[in-house]
Amino acid sequence: MSNQLFVIIFWMLAFSCKAPVSSLYQDKVSLISAEKTDWSGGRAGVRGAIYTIKLKKKNSKDIVIIKSLKAEGENINFTQLNSGNVITVKGNLQSENQIDNFENMPSGAPIGNKEHPQNLNSKNSWIEYTVKDSKKLYKLDIPKFTSVEPVGDLIPQRQ
Repeated sequence: MSNQLFVIIFWMLAFSCKAPVSSLYQDKVSLISAEKTDWSGGRAGVRGAIYTIKLKKKNSKDIVIIKSLKAEGENINFTQLNSGNVITVKGNLQSENQIDNFENMPSGAPIGNKEHPQNLNSKNSWIEYTVKDSKKLYKLDIPKFTSVEPVGDLIPQRQ
């Protein structure tokens, strides 16, 4: 069998299992994992999700700088942590379902905001990055986020 046939079979199996996989054609990094942890706050309607993406550098000497993160159709503010060949990108998205004025909310009112439902698009997730001393912008698609149960504090801490 040729290498091209192996690549085709790999991708067919990977996408049929719906597992996050690394792209064979990305130049500098590959995807290790992509996780999503839903959280809820101490007030009605305050909720969101923490996205944690782990990447592996193909060349340990490269200095990779993450420029943007888009998760499920939303641009996410993020932090980047480098540890050896592993890059961890962590971002928080607060849901738009929150009600702006909690004090005037009647007792027993529904939590969601029906005027602005949050429509997440799981097919529109990616990371853009550069490598130090290069102006080329690379893009790595994230096929799917794995849902993870929260551990510890449910509300993300401001950094």
